[in-house]
Amino acid sequence: MNFSASAPDENTSAEQIESLRDWWSLAGVDLHYNDKPSALLGDTAPAIKLAEPKPVAPTAPTESKPDLAKAKPPTERVSDNYPSEHDEFVAWLSRPENLIEAQWSQNHVLPSGVIEPEIMVIVGMPEQGNLEENSHFSQKSAALLANMLRAIECDSDKIYSASISLVRSYDGRIDPQYHEPLKKRMLHHIELVKPKRIIAFGESSSHLFFSENLLTARKNKQFVNHGSAKTEAIATFHPRILIERPEFKAEAWKDLQLLTRISSR
Repeated sequence: MNFSASAPDENTSAEQIESLRDWWSLAGVDLHYNDKPSALLGDTAPAIKLAEPKPVAPTAPTESKPDLAKAKPPTERVSDNYPSEHDEFVAWLSRPENLIEAQWSQNHVLPSGVIEPEIMVIVGMPEQGNLEENSHFSQKSAALLANMLRAIECDSDKIYSASISLVRSYDGRIDPQYHEPLKKRMLHHIELVKPKRIIAFGESSSHLFFSENLLTARKNKQFVNHGSAKTEAIATFHPRILIERPEFKAEAWKDLQLLTRISSR
């Protein structure tokens, strides 16, 4: 295609030129952008009527599932008016509506063992993947715990085992905002069990009972004050940690020897 300009037709009449001018004028080509253009096929441009938006039918609000990891403790439903008898207290613990930690999971592990035991074993929460077996320890951890107790001449069938949180949180930790209510409940629990000595396993137990990290708390004999009494205690490594880090076993043995000295008094 040739895009060059063609010569004007010499026979172009004045009438044709005038007609072209009228067409361009009607098309609005010669108007300034501030001027109002004319319609090509009518005296005035037809008004454009915009369609009104259709009303949207109201929808019922949808209920969103709560985020268990960020949920606040249901303090309005949890009472600290605990039963005064051990069996009634355990039955009370078995009902999720009474548990602050029920917001993390509905699978909980209840305490078990003999009343007035030689030793009460306390952990922060049950081990991961062991909730279905209703045990605070995995099989390997339980076997190591039995060996540890045997070393200080304590029968593992004659202890009492409990956890501060009856369920396992999503990250395996107890948020500090829940320490006080869980500590208050556990102190009541200890008062009902009446143990002679306490082994507090792990970091969570050390912080909650002794307000110290584990490495500091395990250096000395400790006391757990509950009601009008206090019980001698030690803090030491959780059996799971000793399985993962065998080099800590010698340190744990030192902790158990401290418990033995308590027993010989």
